[in-house]
Amino acid sequence: MPDRIVGGRVIPDRRKAYRMEPIQAIAEPFLKELYPGIWKRSEADIDQLPRLMYDGVWRDHTDEITADIYAFADFHPVDEQRAEGAIKAWSQQSGNDLEGEYSQSYYRVAVHVGLLAYVRYMRELRTKMYCEPGWHRIVERFHDACSGQPGYGFISASEKWGGLSLVYRCNPAAQEHCREAERVAIERASHICEKCGLAGELRRSAWRKTLCDRHWLERSKEGSLPDEGV
Repeated sequence: MPDRIVGGRVIPDRRKAYRMEPIQAIAEPFLKELYPGIWKRSEADIDQLPRLMYDGVWRDHTDEITADIYAFADFHPVDEQRAEGAIKAWSQQSGNDLEGEYSQSYYRVAVHVGLLAYVRYMRELRTKMYCEPGWHRIVERFHDACSGQPGYGFISASEKWGGLSLVYRCNPAAQEHCREAERVAIERASHICEKCGLAGELRRSAWRKTLCDRHWLERSKEGSLPDEGV
């Protein structure tokens, strides 16, 4: 297994890679804390029913639950927007397509605890991002796309020469998939302001940075006047 992948090249590395378990698994502590009646398993059939219903919702609607969680993260790309109140409101609005079905309330519980777990996990992942907040969601989406691939582990994300640089590990069998996800992330970052996440472009001066017009002007005022010919 390669130590890490940087720009398509295998480079030895001994840093610990960050891996993500399935969302249902990392949501268990939140389920135990907030919904103990669902979390517990009991020998009595009547007491076992809530847990069976919850597990059944994950079994039958994993893709939809995951899509709701990712949609929240896309709609709230900045960590400060991901407050518990926003998470609770989003989970309450989820599951509308299940209106009237017995599993609707369990679906909302699954989204709620899944979102809490996902947001906490991504806060830890962001400690390995050495780029500014405008690119954080792009890196999260790359990580989502690669998680579960053989041997995949995230190491870091940073800005280099105005572009996004990703460092990760994966088995040879996963290289094609991960490199395609890396290509997509780098392409997205090339059109997104690294500071705020709005549309941007690569700016060249004594430095290179992908910025929107506003942050380009602010950055230019901080230093010398920009020279597009550099």
